[in-house]
Amino acid sequence: MQKLNHIDQFLGKYFPCFVLFCVCLGVAFPDFFEPLSHIVVGLFAFTTFANSLGGGFRELGRVFLHPLPALITLVLLHIVMPVLTLCLGNLLFPDAPLFTTGLVLEYAIPTGVASLMWVGMCGGNASLCLSIVLLDTLASPVVIPMTLRVLLGSVVEMDTMGMMKDLLVMVAIPALIAMILYQATKGRVAHRVKPVLSPFAKAALLVIILSNATGCAPFLRNMNKTLVLVMVVVFLLCLVGFLSGYWSGKLLKQDYPTIQTMCLNTGMRNISAGAVLASQYFPADVMFPVAFTPIFLQVTTSLIAKVLMNTNASKAYRAGQAEQTNS
Repeated sequence: MQKLNHIDQFLGKYFPCFVLFCVCLGVAFPDFFEPLSHIVVGLFAFTTFANSLGGGFRELGRVFLHPLPALITLVLLHIVMPVLTLCLGNLLFPDAPLFTTGLVLEYAIPTGVASLMWVGMCGGNASLCLSIVLLDTLASPVVIPMTLRVLLGSVVEMDTMGMMKDLLVMVAIPALIAMILYQATKGRVAHRVKPVLSPFAKAALLVIILSNATGCAPFLRNMNKTLVLVMVVVFLLCLVGFLSGYWSGKLLKQDYPTIQTMCLNTGMRNISAGAVLASQYFPADVMFPVAFTPIFLQVTTSLIAKVLMNTNASKAYRAGQAEQTNS
């Protein structure tokens, strides 16, 4: 158990580096790693299950006790950011609508389960984060196809039912099973099983990223100004996602842990799920912006988390908490 914890901490500490390495490996040897695409749905179902073992229906219900931060976060995630992305894509890529489709796809998918890890590191509102993650994950089989249909219905043909079925298998059903187990064991599964599965879940996610990166190889071998612009837009949208959550929390006059949580939940996305959908249901051009997002997202998240932890508000809050504990 101790060895698994060390491996998990090692993978977590250097995860952005591993992401970059896997992307480079997939791009360099696409033919060798292409067969991995046949197992990504199963791997993603496993990662969702492992990462969802931290809460049950009681935790999900907390979102309804103080709904405003969660509601605003979900509005930013599934209305503001997708619409902004569509407008930006149409403006910058009028002759390449499939790149716009890829950008919109990555901002239609739910918040990242990994936000739980980052919120914990920053001292954010863990209950709010867990509630948002579980609610958004369970709703994804309906929300994602509906968002794509409304925003992109006239641009690409979509197998909506097939997409919903894969999202049920990859995301909703594993999360629901994990929540039932958490509830049935009164939380014991989070302390006994989740730490054991955690390093394997991170490893599975890296395999998924490696598989998805193989779809980028043809583009990188023929790099042009449009592809460079797509990568710049991906990075800027990552920043906008985090900033919109942060300033929304400030405008709502929430406490600092809640502001941190809104920032991280709004900025992070379950990009690997988007890449799996892109590879299975859309033309090849859609894959390019989605497959490269994990690099920018991991780096940006680590920088944002560092900034959040070093603000005066964060230091003051931690000092107040320590004072309460000592008294």
